[in-house]
Amino acid sequence: MVRIRHRIGFIWLIVTLILLVFMGRQMFSRRDARELRVTFLDVGQGDSCVIESLSGKVIVIDAGNIIDEGSDDQGRRVVAPYLRSRGINAIDILILTHPDTDHIGGAASLIHEFPVGLLLENGQFGKTESALIAPIFRETKRRNAAIRVARRGQKIILDDGAILTVLAPTDAMMTSKENEASIVLRLDYGRHSFLFTGDAGEPEETELLTARQNLACDVLKVGHHGSRFSTIPAFANAVKPRHAVFSCGKRNNYGHPNPDVMNRLKSMNATIYRTDTQGAITFHSDGVTLRAETALSSPNR
Repeated sequence: MVRIRHRIGFIWLIVTLILLVFMGRQMFSRRDARELRVTFLDVGQGDSCVIESLSGKVIVIDAGNIIDEGSDDQGRRVVAPYLRSRGINAIDILILTHPDTDHIGGAASLIHEFPVGLLLENGQFGKTESALIAPIFRETKRRNAAIRVARRGQKIILDDGAILTVLAPTDAMMTSKENEASIVLRLDYGRHSFLFTGDAGEPEETELLTARQNLACDVLKVGHHGSRFSTIPAFANAVKPRHAVFSCGKRNNYGHPNPDVMNRLKSMNATIYRTDTQGAITFHSDGVTLRAETALSSPNR
């Protein structure tokens, strides 16, 4: 009887150790040695970015495009698998910068597959005729997620000093076209800062400059996929990024990223990253050092 008890106790010890190792790997994959992770996913001609805070909070900015003539989307095809690969099973905040298809096409699928705590939108979703809006609101209601409108000055405290600040839009921008009322966000952590600009073009960039918003940053998600109508010289000079990320599709029909925009940023010694040639791009920050990695080994150009 004693031997049997010893054997049972030994078996439970082994099982416990295996579980602890497994859980440790899962936690380590999420926590990454106490680093903030910002990943710009390759969703083709669209936008989607995942922020993972040090304590495991997850913020998704935009959800990619629809694909296969609307029968599928990048939320289901790309964003959801990436989140699962990171051991993520819930989204704390889903931010939809504006109601363009290439930014919200995968949102309903994403909310369907993951619990969402808060949906933050730019204030135009209730006024937009896009057929994608109703499914987003329906899934949000099913998830019992809160819905809020983003406005300048709002701050989201993540943890350990990481702060996400809304720089735009303002109420006055609600009469603008959707791109020019994009949610613009600044993420600060330690010595590092990120600027997420949605599809902001010259009018919104000019307003941000006039309003003297804090635009200087280490990492810029270049506006409107690198369109020639975005990242005007005055805006680029104010931002002066060390790294510039272009989210665009291979051989897209829009000529994104525009060569003049890329050269403008290169002239400021910014390192250029492109999702169409390098796949997903991840930045790691411990508040002191910043490093980047790409899914594909294509050179920066």
